[in-house]
Amino acid sequence: MSIANSQNQIARKPTLLELPVRLKPSPRGLALAIFLFLLAPASVSAAESDPLENMNRATHEFNQVVDKFLVKPLTETYQSLTPRFLRRGIGNFFGNLNDVTVTVNDLLRLDLPAAGQSFSRVAVNSTVGLGGLVEVAYPAFGLQKTNQDFGLTLAHYGVQQGPYLVLPFIGPSTVRDALGFGFDSMIDPVNSVEHVATRNSLRGGQVVNYRASVLSFDDLVIGDDYLFYREAYLQRRAAAAGDPVMLGMSFDSDF
Repeated sequence: MSIANSQNQIARKPTLLELPVRLKPSPRGLALAIFLFLLAPASVSAAESDPLENMNRATHEFNQVVDKFLVKPLTETYQSLTPRFLRRGIGNFFGNLNDVTVTVNDLLRLDLPAAGQSFSRVAVNSTVGLGGLVEVAYPAFGLQKTNQDFGLTLAHYGVQQGPYLVLPFIGPSTVRDALGFGFDSMIDPVNSVEHVATRNSLRGGQVVNYRASVLSFDDLVIGDDYLFYREAYLQRRAAAAGDPVMLGMSFDSDF
């Protein structure tokens, strides 16, 4: 399917984990949304990296249904019933678990200073920070949180991203990032929890916490949301891997 034909698809609302960035509504955020929408017709390279578009769109539709009828309602209920300070603590807790994965990937990249910083964050926040509920590492010790995953580790060693790929329940990815996601899942501390009910509850908490962090992104999506997410994801990952991108910025920034 060509990009021109893709643009004729009916616009849809955002879906579960297909929200690749954490943004807040603002003039700059809206300008970025419009820029990405206008960029889509000219993104020949992105289209060429999406030979599986028909399959990806079908998976995208499935993820939308899951989000519309399950994840988003649960997330909105969670936000309305949970005090902000408690939501922040829960976000800190899962961020602390993520620092374990970041530490492993820093080591795999042989970036010992970064690994030491990430490990120190885990140590400080897990103890002084009451199991990660309170972010102490950065305000008290200047230990900045970084984002690393095995997909970026593979990119560091020259592995090409491969075709764009939408994963069921997960959302935007590439062949390289899908492999990375599988590895990161194995080293995720949640998977070490032997009690099945507890492990599943934590996994559900991760999904709801993430979805809550990007609810405000929904209103910024315009036009064909499949193209919007694809462009946003590919550009963000290119920036994270150190490749030059037109935007010249990371989509992980707050706006």
